[in-house]
Amino acid sequence: MKKYLPILVATLLFTSCKKEEDIHPTDDNELITRVELKFTDVTAKTTLTYTFQDKDGDPKTAPEKFDKIVLNKGVTYSVSVGVYDDTKSPVEDIAEEIAEESDVHLFVYKATPASLLTTTILDKDKNGLPIGLSSSILTQSTAGTGKLNLILKHQPELNGVRVKTGQEAGGSTDIDLLFDVEIK
Repeated sequence: MKKYLPILVATLLFTSCKKEEDIHPTDDNELITRVELKFTDVTAKTTLTYTFQDKDGDPKTAPEKFDKIVLNKGVTYSVSVGVYDDTKSPVEDIAEEIAEESDVHLFVYKATPASLLTTTILDKDKNGLPIGLSSSILTQSTAGTGKLNLILKHQPELNGVRVKTGQEAGGSTDIDLLFDVEIK
C-alpha cells in the first residue's frame, strides 16, 4: 500500500490542479434607463406612447415612471420599441445598438392572459431570427385587463457557439418589465 501512496498523491495533485476552461460571453449587457413603447393604430393612424423610466438604472429603487398601457379592443397596432440610457450625455439610443447587434438580441412579448394580445415580431436579424424592435399587436375583441411582460434577451456567442435561436432561453436579460394593460 505504501508504494502506491505516492502515485495516488501525484494523481490527486495532477487532477486537482487542472485548470478549468473559462466560459465567458463575448459581450456585455447595456445599461437601460428608459423604454418607450409606441403603439400606432394601423387603421386610425393614431400613436400612443407608454414609458418605463428608471433614471439611475438601479433595479433596487422604484422607477420614476411606469405607464399603464391602455389600448382599444379588436385593434391591430404596429409597435416600435425605444430603448435609452439617460445616464449618458447626450442620451444614448440603445435601440440603435440593438439593431446593429441584432444577431445577439431578442425581445420577448408575453401577455397574461395569453388571449389579451397577439404579438407578431416583424423585424429579423441576418440569420432570419426575430429581433422585436418592430412588431404587430392585435388586441382581444373584448374589454379586459392583464399584463404585458416585455423582456430583452442578450444572447451573445458563448465560446464561439451561437446562443440566439429565436427563443427566450439562453443568454442574459437586459430588460424584464411587467406593464399593466387595459383593453377598452
